[in-house]
Amino acid sequence: MSVALSSKKIILIVMCVIFVLIAGFAAWAFLWPSRSADLQKANIQRRDYGQSVADIQKVIADDTANSEVRPDCRPILKTHGKKTARAVMILHGVSAEPSGMVELADWFYQAGYNVYVPRVPHHGMKDNKLHGQVRASELVKFMGDSAGLVSGLGDELGVIGHSGGGTLATWLAQYGDGLFSRVLLLAPYYEPDASKAPKWQMALLRNVYGNHLLPDQFFDGNLSYRALANYVIIKQNYRNDLKAEGLKHLGLIIGSEDDLIDKTMALNIAEGMAKASGAKFTYETTPAYIGAGHELIS
Repeated sequence: MSVALSSKKIILIVMCVIFVLIAGFAAWAFLWPSRSADLQKANIQRRDYGQSVADIQKVIADDTANSEVRPDCRPILKTHGKKTARAVMILHGVSAEPSGMVELADWFYQAGYNVYVPRVPHHGMKDNKLHGQVRASELVKFMGDSAGLVSGLGDELGVIGHSGGGTLATWLAQYGDGLFSRVLLLAPYYEPDASKAPKWQMALLRNVYGNHLLPDQFFDGNLSYRALANYVIIKQNYRNDLKAEGLKHLGLIIGSEDDLIDKTMALNIAEGMAKASGAKFTYETTPAYIGAGHELIS
């Protein structure tokens, strides 16, 4: 015996199913924590000086052979022909590339450091909007690979990160197994300022754009929502205690007119990591008369 459902009952059932699906998606979008064991470990292959130089040169050669990478965006290596007392790796920001760090690299080189400036995956391409393809898992692999490459360049290693590079530098300090004793964070991007994106939107940014569920959009015509979201996912995977093994000194510099990043969060994370690690902490805001915003390097 079959029972025919009325049109009203069918409509009601369909509406209930749709409501459950929407409610489930909303709960996932807002409540999913974005934390993963795979995003909380670094695979770092340590090298001696000769191996570091040879392998970095191969990375540069591969970029040179890649016609999609802009010639001025290849990784930068500056050495004194031998392992130095100190070496530094400089990490560029979201949608940026190594050439933006060249003056900073020159300064440290002149000060006696060996210097490596790697190129983040999908950045520095002829089509700049391709940086939106980057995933948190790729960033983790990039950080481990890059840390291994720089490992043989100096007796003591430091890492500098600007904007999104600061997000990565913070992660490397915590998961780098004591490789980096000094960290300098320049306007680190952990989350955007609330004036740019309300805090309630952060979970949506991470889980919807971070997982590429919506077509990419570009903030200010240049910064990919998908890329920004994946950097926030990296931040979500910091150690709960923020401890960075082997960290001796952490410096933080923020532009007085920077309205792009959450400055309070930047200070709290940086200071918290230094305190948890027993490291010296230095914090500077640029003088107001300079009018420095987010682009501290320029």
